[in-house]
Parts: sequence; C-alpha cells; structure tokens
Amino acid sequence: MKRLYLPMTMLLMATPVVAQDNAATQKLTEQAKQFEQRVVKVADKVHTAVGFSPANVSMIEGDDGLVIVDTGMSIDDGTRIMEEFRKLSDKPVKAIIFTHAHGDHTGGAAAFFGNERPQIWAHKNFGSEARPWKAGGLTFQNVRGARQAGFKLPPDERINNGVAPARYPKRGGAVFSSGKETMPTHFLEGDRKSINVGGVEIELVAAPGETNDELFV
Repeated sequence: MKRLYLPMTMLLMATPVVAQDNAATQKLTEQAKQFEQRVVKVADKVHTAVGFSPANVSMIEGDDGLVIVDTGMSIDDGTRIMEEFRKLSDKPVKAIIFTHAHGDHTGGAAAFFGNERPQIWAHKNFGSEARPWKAGGLTFQNVRGARQAGFKLPPDERINNGVAPARYPKRGGAVFSSGKETMPTHFLEGDRKSINVGGVEIELVAAPGETNDELFV
C-alpha cells in the first residue's frame, strides 16, 4: 500500500502545478502582444516607441528640435528607436530627459547624440539609490533585478519581463552608454520646473516612486 500511496500522492500534487504553468504561459503569451515593436502617436508631435527595449522611449517635437524622454537599455536599442523616429522628423535632438537613473532608461543615451551634445535633464538625486550599495560592494539589487526579469531563464521559458519584452542584450564593449558624456548636465532642483528647449515648453515634476530620483514630464 505504501508503494502505491506515495506515487499517487505525488501525481495528485504535481497535476495542478502543470495546469497552473500552462495557464500562466498562456497569459504571458497574450500579454506579450502589447510589447510588439511599434511607434505610437500619443498626441500631436508626441510619439512613443514601444517594444524596442524594456523601457518605452518618447519623442517630443518642437519648432526647431527634438526632446527625447528616456533612451532605452542599450545603444543598440536606442539606435533602432532613433531610426524609427527619423522617419517622423529630421530635427536635431536638443535635450534628453531621464525619468530616473535605472539602466533600462538611460543606457541608450549616446544613440541620440547628433553633431552637438544635447542637454541632459534629470532629478537632482539622480543615481542616489545605487550609491550606498555600490559603495559597500553589495550586489543584492542586481540579483533582485535578474530574478524579477527572469534573466537566467532559458529563452523558451522567458516569454516577457512582465512589463516589457524579454531582452538578452549583449554585454561589454560600447553596448551601454557610460562615462561623463551621457551624465545629466541639467537638474530639477525643486518640485517642478518649466523649461523651453527645442522650441517646446516642457514641465518637469518630481515624483519619487520606484526611486527617489524619479520625475515625469
């Protein structure tokens, strides 16, 4: 009896898990449709690139230039996005706005540079979230992010990141923006600030949430 009882119990316990995995896979597959690569017209002269990178990237067209809000995870992503934006406007990029310092929002900045370096705007606390744990040599944030996004799952099991398409960006070399050339040059010091750049009036608003250096446009 014991020999029969244990396998049957294990079978009964395993069956709901398989069904749950199938249901989850179906939901993720359906959800992934919203991450198909496309450029969406949000408003007149405002477009957002969806599905090219974990973070959306927006372009605001002014009278004599463009303002880019966030830049994607990598230079590769940013380059593909800029190619799509160039189908809509050939005006120079006058400013880049980082909504916060996470790499999926800042890593593609160099791809949007033209002949002249644009202004780069961010909250005054830009990057402050990472300083303590980087200074202490801690890696828990990286581990948390990898688990949250399923980086270690094989491609056939990683349908999407939950809030973005699954990405396996190359590492090393000049794939990710780094160095002083892509660091912010202008900062939001108070709760809000109006700026005029590229011939368009933009209001920056401090909005601590996911990070304490977050802002919205």
